[in-house]
Amino acid sequence: MKRKLLLRTALFSFIAFGGLYSFLYLNTVAGSTEDSDALQFGENQIMEQIDELEENKILPEVFLLEKLVEMGKNLIP
Repeated sequence: MKRKLLLRTALFSFIAFGGLYSFLYLNTVAGSTEDSDALQFGENQIMEQIDELEENKILPEVFLLEKLVEMGKNLIP
């Protein structure tokens, strides 16, 4: 019985210390301003690429229609 209680206490302590360590580690990493500037720059680049893709996006039906028109122009003299 005492062994079970000791094992349960040790496991709970390990989980508690692991959670505390993770919390402290993430707070120290998140506090760095250089990293946040780099992340902001990367986010801006990704958003620009998404905007470019949305501008150049074409519907499949419209793409098929354009190809049919091109093929028709090539077949008609």
